[in-house]
Amino acid sequence: ARGDREKQITKATPSQSAMKFTAAVSLVAISTLSTAYGFAPAINSRSIASRTPTATNSPIISCRPFASNAAASVTNLSMSASPLTVGIVGATGAVGKEIRGCLEKREFPVGTLRIFGSERSAGKEVETKFGKVTVELFEEDKARECDVVFLAVDGDFALKHAENICAGDDGAVVIDNSSAFRYKEGIPLVVPEINAETTKGKKLIANPNCTTAIGLMAVWPLHKLFGLKKMV
Repeated sequence: ARGDREKQITKATPSQSAMKFTAAVSLVAISTLSTAYGFAPAINSRSIASRTPTATNSPIISCRPFASNAAASVTNLSMSASPLTVGIVGATGAVGKEIRGCLEKREFPVGTLRIFGSERSAGKEVETKFGKVTVELFEEDKARECDVVFLAVDGDFALKHAENICAGDDGAVVIDNSSAFRYKEGIPLVVPEINAETTKGKKLIANPNCTTAIGLMAVWPLHKLFGLKKMV
């Protein structure tokens, strides 16, 4: 099995691997946020009554493969959380499709999946594990009706809409895949296995560049053990 897995990895192009890892990081970010540091799902007209932090312990960093930690996190969430209304903006694009694939394969507790797109995509039907979904024309008010929104869009779009979607107590938790908020003070730039605790009380979360996230997963255990000072 291990040999087969290594062959599959070898056949994948760098862009495919990076794309899938980016989607996985997004999904694990919300999984870790939900189970450890972010909001507490509750049963009411909306799946989430409060997004107040529910725990304060720091995450345990280990040298186990990324997939093991991710699977455990999502499994725990699937067993304990109420179904969520999840929105994907840009779901018909390459990264958006990978995010949807991760939601399906990792059994994330999706009660309702909403897919938002442009005028060109609106009205099309998409077959998913959660049923047939009609692509909706993106509107901020519609996105705010979700519990969690993944943005698989460019930086300009994210800058224009992300903060409006998550604003206020009734806004959604937004996970942005663009570069728009990676250097903005007060917005956590998260690789869940490394710094999930920074999501406490946050409703807008940024992801690092895909190659950066992949590299950090290897470097972080070394830093914890030996204290790295510089990378070239």
